[in-house]
Amino acid sequence: MKKIPLLILSIVFLVQTITFAQEIAISTVFSHGNYDKFKNNIGYEIGYNQLFNSKSKIGVSFSHCFNNTDYNYIFMSDADGIDYYREVKPKNRKLNVSVSYGFNLLKKELSGFYIGPVLGLNYFKINEIGTERAVNENNEYEFKQNYWKTNKLSVGLMIEYSRRIISDNISLFFSTKPELIFYSKFGLDGSSTPTVVGFIQLNLGLKFSKRH
Repeated sequence: MKKIPLLILSIVFLVQTITFAQEIAISTVFSHGNYDKFKNNIGYEIGYNQLFNSKSKIGVSFSHCFNNTDYNYIFMSDADGIDYYREVKPKNRKLNVSVSYGFNLLKKELSGFYIGPVLGLNYFKINEIGTERAVNENNEYEFKQNYWKTNKLSVGLMIEYSRRIISDNISLFFSTKPELIFYSKFGLDGSSTPTVVGFIQLNLGLKFSKRH
C-alpha cells in the first residue's frame, strides 16, 4: 500500500517538471498529386499542437484545398471499347483531418526542426464539366460529374522547420508532407481510377504559442 502514494508523488513531480506549450498554426497550402483530378491544389490549413519540453509535439490539423487546373486524357470506354479524348474543367476540393507526432531534432531556443508520422482522413468533392469525343472523330459530347469520395485514409511523413520571430509567442514555419492516400478499392472504380494517390504538400504560415 505504501507504493501507491509514492507512485502518485512521482507522477505529480513528473507533470510539474514537464514544460507544456500550446500552439495554433495557420498556413497557406500548396500540394501536388499524381492524379489529374487533384494535380495542383492550393488552400489553407488550421492546426493545434501540444508541445512537451520542446522535445516533441502532438498535432491535430484541418486543411481545405482546391484544384481548378484543366486537364485532358484518352481512355477506353468499357461500353463500346472505343478510345475517347476527354477535356475536363474541374472545380474539385480536398478536405483533410490529420493527427501527427513530431520529434524535435534541433532543440534550440529560437527554432525547431520536427519530423514524424502523420495519419489522416480525407474527403474529396468531384465537381467537373467537360467534353469528350471518339478519337479521330469531330462530334463532341458534354459531360458533368458531381459526387463525393469520403473516409479515405492516408499515411505520411511531416517535416517542419520553425523559427520565433516576435518574442516567444509568434513563429514562422515551413513544412512539407509527402503522403499516400488509399483512394479506391482495386478494380471497383474503373481502370482509370488509381488505388493509391501520392501527394506532396507544402505549408508556409505562422504559429501562435502559449507556454506554461
